[in-house]
Amino acid sequence: MKVLVTGATGFLGRRVVNRLVADGHDVSALVRGAGRRIPHVTVVPGSLEDVEAWEDQLAGIDVVVHAAALVSAWAPQRALDEAIVDGTREVLTAAVRHGVRRFVYISSESVLQDGRPLLDITESLPTPAVPSSRYGRAKLAAEQLIRTHADAIETIVLRPTFIWGSGSGQLADLAARARAGRLPLIDHGMASFEHVHVDNVAAAVAAALSEGAPGGTYLITNAEPMPIREFLTGVLAAQGASMPTRSVPSGPLFALARACEWLWSTLPLPGRPPLTRFEIEFLALPRRYDITLARHELKYEPAVGFAEGIAGLGETRWPV
Repeated sequence: MKVLVTGATGFLGRRVVNRLVADGHDVSALVRGAGRRIPHVTVVPGSLEDVEAWEDQLAGIDVVVHAAALVSAWAPQRALDEAIVDGTREVLTAAVRHGVRRFVYISSESVLQDGRPLLDITESLPTPAVPSSRYGRAKLAAEQLIRTHADAIETIVLRPTFIWGSGSGQLADLAARARAGRLPLIDHGMASFEHVHVDNVAAAVAAALSEGAPGGTYLITNAEPMPIREFLTGVLAAQGASMPTRSVPSGPLFALARACEWLWSTLPLPGRPPLTRFEIEFLALPRRYDITLARHELKYEPAVGFAEGIAGLGETRWPV
């Protein structure tokens, strides 16, 4: 199968490309700038800002995997919308023009988050009118845009939860914050937490090339919900960092984050707020997802469990 992957040089995109090449697919990778080489892959220089310049490369492509995105706790909404919503629109409409059969979009659990617990959740849960993070709002708008093209192209939306694994910049950041004493436990770290190993997401993408109902949306997790303190204990120890010992209650933190967001949105304050709901929800929002639909329709089964993934982290030389 001929597949074009956007975001191919990112943490997830690299794993997706490697998985698809290993599965024997003919892979093209959208890459910013010229001169980049990726073994066994056709490199397509280009960006989401100027799709017209490279869209002829979509001729003959069977599936587009759209993994490119701006991930930020506090980028301006306009910047997120341009990168996520407008970029998706341009790639999607170009794919339709060139007769691409299927469009696989990597969304996020953030489209479901509005501060309320997410326990025993399936894909039938209506999305909130306004997700609590700017990132979640942009991702939800992109999902809604994709559904408007369902009659013109097969679409699959994957909603992974927190993606982790060897080489994750976010895990390295958690370890750095823990070493600096800037990573507190919230509510003693007892909130139910969902996560998914990057190789499992790559496997879900590989399955979505041909499996899944057109127009379908699928939650993708490790199917191993656990208290956030258990997850942090594993990933921090693997990076030589100690667990936080102090705990703070979530109620005041959420109130403070809302106040900070209001101030930074209303006044011409420099930089970004010291706290955002996006960051507090990562550590404090209880969530537990049901992946029955992905198992049945995508034939997805998480192969890399938490223990195996942690062992893989231990083999990585992390910066001190």
